[in-house]
Amino acid sequence: MYTEYFGPINREELKGLEAPSRKLQQGGLIAFPTETIYGLGASILNEEAIIRLFTVKGRNEIHSLPVQVANMDQLKFVVQEIPQTAAILASHFLPGPLTIILKKHPNLSSLITGGKETVAVRLCSDPIARRLIELTGCPLAVPSANITGKPSPTKASHVLEDLNGQIDGIVDGGETQHGMESTVISFEDPHRPTILRHGVIEKKEIEIVLNRNVYIHPLALTFNGCSSFNKLRSAVRLFSSWEEIRIYLKLSPASKRMMMSKENRAPIPGDYFPLDEKNFYEGLRAADRGGYAEVLVCCNPELKKDISLLNKLKQIARA
Repeated sequence: MYTEYFGPINREELKGLEAPSRKLQQGGLIAFPTETIYGLGASILNEEAIIRLFTVKGRNEIHSLPVQVANMDQLKFVVQEIPQTAAILASHFLPGPLTIILKKHPNLSSLITGGKETVAVRLCSDPIARRLIELTGCPLAVPSANITGKPSPTKASHVLEDLNGQIDGIVDGGETQHGMESTVISFEDPHRPTILRHGVIEKKEIEIVLNRNVYIHPLALTFNGCSSFNKLRSAVRLFSSWEEIRIYLKLSPASKRMMMSKENRAPIPGDYFPLDEKNFYEGLRAADRGGYAEVLVCCNPELKKDISLLNKLKQIARA
């Protein structure tokens, strides 16, 4: 199969999205940027496209797929209702990097929800994603545009690395804004909002808006099932200082290693990848491509201030 390239797309002009939207209407799979990572879209009205989506990603059909809408009006086709607490959160953070789990609409295919009575919904802030869904004319099922088990894609080149020749097209909007997944919060029990996945929006931000405590599901602390990086060949190890890394290097058997931290350079000789606000997954892919056995991350005080990145590092290191 030939994967068609659309772009680069200017976010102000939004020209060139008609062709990929037609492919989505016809049952095609199209990758496109959100404000967090690149997603792989399929029409929620086309079950053949949904089945193919699972196949291309190598994802088990017992897992659910998040659904993206172009605007709040489209939610009526996806969910039964929006509890007041969820509505308060949506009014503050949406459009934005938040995924909300609600009771699904009776007409929404159970194939999308993995047989569950709930659905994860997204209204992202990236104008390319919203315009593409709008032109398609219906919400899209949109998991990450990668092979399950690999780092999430934050550039069009990452999508091509994983899925070239397997999907119908990719809309190139450049590098994503955040470079990390959305926060997932469940309102399956409206009286007990629960974070299922750490992401861009931090727990304390949600608690300030809701003026109440928010629970964290145990699965939010680990990578499990379809979220694990089980195809990542490099083991990620965390250290609190460069001195700890020095000791580890001295005592452990020699192997090909890459070091990472939020500093311009490492005080230890060796291959180094400097982290910034959104290039973590690029670093993991670089380590994977380079055949590094280990990624040693120095969690210095500056990195520890980035709660979203620190949570993601802890999850991957536990995997």
